[in-house]
Amino acid sequence: MMKLIAFRIKNFRSIVDTGWQNLSPDNITCLIGQNESGKTSILEGLKVFYTGIITEDILRSDLSLPEVSCRFSIPPKWLLKVTENPGTELKELLSELTHLELTRSWIEDLSSDISVSGEISQYLESLEDAWKIYLDDVSASLEAAMKEISDKETLLSKLTDEEAEIRLKLTGSGRNSLVLRLFGKKATDVTLPQNAKFPGLKNQLNEIKKQKEQIASELIARRAVKDAGDKWKQLKDSYFAIERHLGELSVKLEERHQKMTLLMRSIDDETDLEWVNILNDYQKTRTDKDIKKAEIENQIALAGYIIEGKTEEEAENKVNEKINLNKSHFNSRILGKKYFEYCPVVEMFEDFGSLLPNRIDMEDILSGNDKVEGFKAAQNFLSLAQLDYSFFQQPSSRILKQKIENLNDSLTTNFQDFWQQSIGRNNKIQIQFELDHYNSSYGDKAGKPYLEFWIKDEGERLYPKQRSRGVRWFLSFYLELKASAKINHKQLVLLVDEPGVSLHARAQEDVLKVFEDIKDKIQIVYTTHSPHLVEINKLHRVLAIQRDDLDSLRSTTRILDPLRLTTASPDTLTPLQSILGNPMAGESFSSKRINLIVNDTGSFYMLNAIILLIGFKGKVCVVPSTNVSSIPLLCNILMGWGIDIAVLLFENDEEKQIAEYLKNTVFVTDGGEREIILRMSEPFFDSEDLLSTLDFKNHILESREGITVPNSVYIRENELPRNFILSRFLSNVKAGKVKVTDFDEETLENFKMVTDLLKGLK
Repeated sequence: MMKLIAFRIKNFRSIVDTGWQNLSPDNITCLIGQNESGKTSILEGLKVFYTGIITEDILRSDLSLPEVSCRFSIPPKWLLKVTENPGTELKELLSELTHLELTRSWIEDLSSDISVSGEISQYLESLEDAWKIYLDDVSASLEAAMKEISDKETLLSKLTDEEAEIRLKLTGSGRNSLVLRLFGKKATDVTLPQNAKFPGLKNQLNEIKKQKEQIASELIARRAVKDAGDKWKQLKDSYFAIERHLGELSVKLEERHQKMTLLMRSIDDETDLEWVNILNDYQKTRTDKDIKKAEIENQIALAGYIIEGKTEEEAENKVNEKINLNKSHFNSRILGKKYFEYCPVVEMFEDFGSLLPNRIDMEDILSGNDKVEGFKAAQNFLSLAQLDYSFFQQPSSRILKQKIENLNDSLTTNFQDFWQQSIGRNNKIQIQFELDHYNSSYGDKAGKPYLEFWIKDEGERLYPKQRSRGVRWFLSFYLELKASAKINHKQLVLLVDEPGVSLHARAQEDVLKVFEDIKDKIQIVYTTHSPHLVEINKLHRVLAIQRDDLDSLRSTTRILDPLRLTTASPDTLTPLQSILGNPMAGESFSSKRINLIVNDTGSFYMLNAIILLIGFKGKVCVVPSTNVSSIPLLCNILMGWGIDIAVLLFENDEEKQIAEYLKNTVFVTDGGEREIILRMSEPFFDSEDLLSTLDFKNHILESREGITVPNSVYIRENELPRNFILSRFLSNVKAGKVKVTDFDEETLENFKMVTDLLKGLK
């Protein structure tokens, strides 16, 4: 139901922020780029989005914590089916969504939370914001009420002191006061005689008594508010203490991560008791903080209703009503965890762990030691064969041997079907495995069981590593596909790092055939810098990955989508340039045509595009030289083969010199009537200058740029990948996306000039 359509990775190794990157809609996405560009980091980012497991070596030098977001397409109203009692507003939102965003964020102890993001998160945050505004308002009222109560308590204390002073004055001198104290009495305990002097003081005393009674009455009435406020303050003090402790733990965690990052390795955390205690304390403290925060919020809301005069029971009921009305019983983490249950499974296929080994110890398989070579491949093999450890405990070696033989036959038959259907090969390859035990020469391993794998072909039985890389790779990939399909009943996203990196060209093309064969069922994201693993007519699948500065450890990874490939560096585009640099694929030098040599591959694309656009039918075959300086050598070779040639040169200093050199050396003895060296006059410095500035912007750059220099100068000054953008132009012409009617009068006149030159080649 959920299909991965885009991703965004932050703070992951060389990646600061990829921004949102769309995957190819046809389920095959190719990441191209040089070594250390960050291609593998992107695959690892997608993988840990699914597993949630990272180590310190993932962290950047500033220790900023990773965050990986994935966007999925979903069927209309699907969210309503998997979300229980969403509420009216949320229900309306969920019914409209056809995509879903999930984000996994890591915290200081390198654990993580998965949460829903995007529009759903924005809605939930709006509820939280409203709730926070309400709590802030109530907090302000509670602060004011507590201040008012405190002021009254202060006033009451002050009035009590004034009352005591007046009573002392009315009861006599200081001696009488001393007598009163000796008898353990206060001035306020003394009843004044009726004929007491100082009637003014007596009136003042009566007024104070009235004020005290009034204030005391008010304080009694506000007792519930004061108790609620005091509890709120206690909770806040406790919360701040938890925050301080959490901050101290965070510093310790950061110091640890810094140390591990500098060491570029991890250590066995389970044996470091101090570290385990810190982690446990951190996790418990985070939980305590969340609990205390919820208690504070509840206490604030409760106090608000008590301020209004509600009893504590009435206030609690009102708080529950308020929460139900203004706060969803869902939050981003609850929904994120819920929706993640339906997330496609993400598996990684890479050579070290995924290629079938010659041998693997049963102990490593049982203990889950994924650090040993071929662990995942062996695990896939056993999963596909439906084997567990109990199978190998068969007491009868004869029965065990027969069962293994039957499994070998079954696995072989299935693989042969895959081999023929997906690769088109008819080799009768057989898969075999055996259980054996180490002999006494293996020391501590003596007597311990291990699995051994074999690949048999036409009677010859060899270890996987003894077979061709192609056979081993395809067999291991087959095990990955089948095991994943068997274990998982959900969509599968398969991440393949440098598939067939050491395979020959034909085998790499077979890899693409397999991808095409499975793409309707499995989504594939793979990395490569091999030209044989990129299809030039499917550039919509390509994301170019490059570093800002390969020589700097601080440089960051950038991703360029298909619309921005022209801004990628030449090194990044090496796989494409390699394809584009072999323009003779499907063509050859012609002995029946005139072979027109041009200065480079870019001009080859441009001239062929012009020939197609104007429909030229002459017997001319365009041949690219590797560069201008190689033109004389190419001329000599072709002339030595007896092939008719001509050379097209443009108006620039280097090609002017080559023209003179050709006249004086290569063609000095040529006495033919046909013109061999064709010269383009100014302002045609190179082939792209045959287009007007407007047409160059529309059909080559495919953007609106202000250009005040010749097209060739613009390409050079802006360091654009010339071969690539001109090859794209040729592809668009071949596909019918660009027609001759799309060009202005200036360009068409230049095309006619080229036609006239070509017509002269007879």
